[in-house]
Amino acid sequence: MQRAARGALCGAVRALPARFFRAAAPVLAADKESLVQLRRRTGLPILQCRDALLRCGGDLAQAEVWLLEQARRQGWSSAPMARDRPAREGLVGLLREGPAAVMVELSCETDFVARTSEFQRVVVQAALGAMELCRRAPPAARACSQHFLQPEELAELRTGPGGGPLNEELALAQGRLGEAVSLRHAAWLRVRPGSGFVSGYAHGGPAADAGAGPVALGTLGALVACGARGVARGGARGPALEALGRQVAQHVVGFAPRRVGRAGRARGGRGGGGEEEEEALLAQEFLHAPGRCVARVLRARGPLRVTGFVRFRCGEEPTADVTSR
Repeated sequence: MQRAARGALCGAVRALPARFFRAAAPVLAADKESLVQLRRRTGLPILQCRDALLRCGGDLAQAEVWLLEQARRQGWSSAPMARDRPAREGLVGLLREGPAAVMVELSCETDFVARTSEFQRVVVQAALGAMELCRRAPPAARACSQHFLQPEELAELRTGPGGGPLNEELALAQGRLGEAVSLRHAAWLRVRPGSGFVSGYAHGGPAADAGAGPVALGTLGALVACGARGVARGGARGPALEALGRQVAQHVVGFAPRRVGRAGRARGGRGGGGEEEEEALLAQEFLHAPGRCVARVLRARGPLRVTGFVRFRCGEEPTADVTSR
């Protein structure tokens, strides 16, 4: 009986038209090459790439579209073990808008990946998403307020107004880049409209990329809340105050203060001395005016008040402080 069944099967195969084998052969021959190309383009696991090609009849372009759509929906990653590897490199992204500014830190494993346009694109999306969340927050009740996004807020971030979930973009980026990619920190700093402005500075960033738009990129960044008398409603500010605020942000990046401090304790030329001078921003010797403390420079060139700051450095815990004034 088994011999008869085998004979019938062989006969059925021989009866198939020759064009069936001629048509199938190229698909099978090209399958390996398409599989390799799809794996390189998406960075997703080989089995998922194979499934996509089978579903799309071997069409590489259609398979890539289908695969990326599935990745967005299901959060696929090409590096399932990446989350167990340390990610100490990355970029900081700053975005200012009116009386508010946001800063995000996106981490990866190597400086090489941090310099890619793919990684920078996700940093920009994270900053846009954080700003969108900041816009929806209740108005600032104090002259200056800061907020560090909690894990549940980070998980809910979008890629900007009307955009999709940021988590999906992170999963795709991790798949394409083959490294652990995560949003480590995000924060915003705001002042009451008409009471001042928020300055910012990013240091050590990649070469200028038009794709970043208004988002400044770097490995270190700082936001500084500045209070100034006579600032018109809507956050308008003069070029001189804007330049001074940016210099203070540069100082925060370079000198890494722990707190704002009090101007009354830094009335001397070189600062308060000792621990106060080391940790308090206003008591430190100003980066752009050696021999004069920050508080003295702000009084002379402003007058400008610093009411808060946030500082990020890739791979480290952020520092921040807001005064009670």
